Amino acid sequence: MIFLIPLAIWLGTANCFLAFYKESPQPFRRSALTAAIGVFLFVATSTELLSWANLINSNAVTISWLTLDIALFLLFQRLSVQEHWSMRTILKSWLASFKEFLGETGTLTNVILLSILSLTFAVAVIAPPNNMDSLAYHLSRLGYWIQNGNVNHYASHIERSISFSPFSEYVHLHAFLLSGSERTFQLLQWSCLVGILMYISLLIEMLSGTRAAMRLALCFAVTLPIVVLEAMTTQNDLVVAFFIISCAFHTFDFVRTLNRISLILLVPVAALGMMTKGTFVFYVLPFALYAFVFMFAKPLLWKPLLRLILGAAILTLLLNGPFWVRTYRIYRTPIGTMSNGNKNDISDPANLLTSPAKHVFLHLGFVSPGDEYNKLMLSTLQGFHGMIGAPLDPPGTSMVFKMNKLNFNEDFAHNFLGMWLIILAVPVMLFTKISKSTRWYVGLALHSFLLFCLFIGYQIYGSRLHIPFFTLMAPVVGIAYTSLKIRWLPIVISVILWLCALPFALLSTSHPLLSTKWFFEHIFPKVNSTFNLNINVSANNLNLMQQSILFASREKIVWGDNWDDLNTMRDFVDSLGAKNIGFDFEEASLDYGYQYILRKPERHFEHVAVRNPSKVLENKTFKPDCIIAEHFEGDQMNYHGRTYVKKWSANGTFVYVPAK
Repeated sequence: MIFLIPLAIWLGTANCFLAFYKESPQPFRRSALTAAIGVFLFVATSTELLSWANLINSNAVTISWLTLDIALFLLFQRLSVQEHWSMRTILKSWLASFKEFLGETGTLTNVILLSILSLTFAVAVIAPPNNMDSLAYHLSRLGYWIQNGNVNHYASHIERSISFSPFSEYVHLHAFLLSGSERTFQLLQWSCLVGILMYISLLIEMLSGTRAAMRLALCFAVTLPIVVLEAMTTQNDLVVAFFIISCAFHTFDFVRTLNRISLILLVPVAALGMMTKGTFVFYVLPFALYAFVFMFAKPLLWKPLLRLILGAAILTLLLNGPFWVRTYRIYRTPIGTMSNGNKNDISDPANLLTSPAKHVFLHLGFVSPGDEYNKLMLSTLQGFHGMIGAPLDPPGTSMVFKMNKLNFNEDFAHNFLGMWLIILAVPVMLFTKISKSTRWYVGLALHSFLLFCLFIGYQIYGSRLHIPFFTLMAPVVGIAYTSLKIRWLPIVISVILWLCALPFALLSTSHPLLSTKWFFEHIFPKVNSTFNLNINVSANNLNLMQQSILFASREKIVWGDNWDDLNTMRDFVDSLGAKNIGFDFEEASLDYGYQYILRKPERHFEHVAVRNPSKVLENKTFKPDCIIAEHFEGDQMNYHGRTYVKKWSANGTFVYVPAK
């Protein structure tokens, strides 16, 4: 039944083409992106409605998608007769448009795009999700939602699972209930990357129109290390970047052409972006203010402006309101408390300078003999802070600043070449003859990043939070370097970016397509010592030495070096015949990892002995057959008037069973 989703996108694309775009430039790309937004809106709306009726189950979700597909098919039948277009004619038009687009992008760009997208697609489908955040809270929600029949909050040791925005997980929920498998989970981010590339191509055609600029912009975006790695995970940074760049494109499309469809699309995109990740607000606000000022300055647009504001506000509240209310009931705030540690201290004016500097320097570290390059960059950053009279790491700082070297993990990889290309592109744009719209776009993209830095403090894993900025700046990079009129320069940049990106697609520390064990055991130590790179590959950094996902078991991919212990634990729990299992976890526990290996028909999981405000939701009648704990509760523990005795333990995990 999973094919009901692509069928809906296909029919939606055909309907959007006939209804809105058949006479427009870039008809297929616009139609497909509009259909994707519509399908995303359906996922968000249907999830909340089904949850309200306690119908979060495979039958109800399947019926909802069948209903949508039938409605889209009937609409297509009506539009095809009305517009005198058949599906065959539409496909011919799309094929011609696709061939023309491939001609514009050129052979080199097509090879770069196809290679990166193919490799990341393969990993996304082959490897089970094993990202730390995904296992802790992104995916752990699904099991509780399905067994409860709704998406209401539940008692959880992992507060992020009940306080962080849920849209991406709603998509995963539908995919799982339709397919009964995790195989498609990582395709959401991959698909959003494809959508982002489509929006970048549309922005380039709007702002520049040159083939060379489009080619470089697309190569820049698809080869960003953090983007390559994120495209193979179930996190949500590419998803929110999709909605952010969608807002940017439709804003400029409306300002330039007064396209009514683009104005309408801003409403669901804003609501869905808010439903995906809180950082959406910071990146989109400059573009929203730009659209507001443009429309307010024209009295004829006051009514459309009012409709836009009311529509965005109402739909945002309708989609996000239920989740915010559920969160408020627990934390007395609609956004929870888990993000408080990421806030920047805006009461100190010096932080208006120090925060952007640290965010930028996060990407400027690299490997070098004796680490001399990083020492120079760190000294430069410290000198800047000394000049403005602010400490690099003020008292109370949760994360001490450090220069990156080279990291193949989707939480910590940075965009070394990407940031340098952006830094050098900005002065080029200042002295290049470009359109007024392009200058506005550059200014708004830069201000979106500054606004993000104003409110969000430096974090070691901040690179993935910068994905919207880098994708927004892709058109700027393309336009800047092609404006220099050096024909070979964009080609050289594209090839270098491609060669540097391939290792990230092949050698991810979480799920490498090629084995990294042999390289780091036999080749890298010699390189490391010869060039004095000072990179740690000791026993404390074993995630560098992973078996290829082509040959590792799915459980091994999820649990890594802990799988042997967890396999023994699973056998012990199965020997108990346990149906009701309690979880006594840490905040950073791999909740979904436990669900993944323990999941069976009629087996029920709940968090027990919860130590945070969500404990008010704990089921007082729940009688677990065993409790899997990461908190050591001694040789025995009491829960709901029942005594449990520790019967198994290994590597910080304990299993308690009822005392006889």
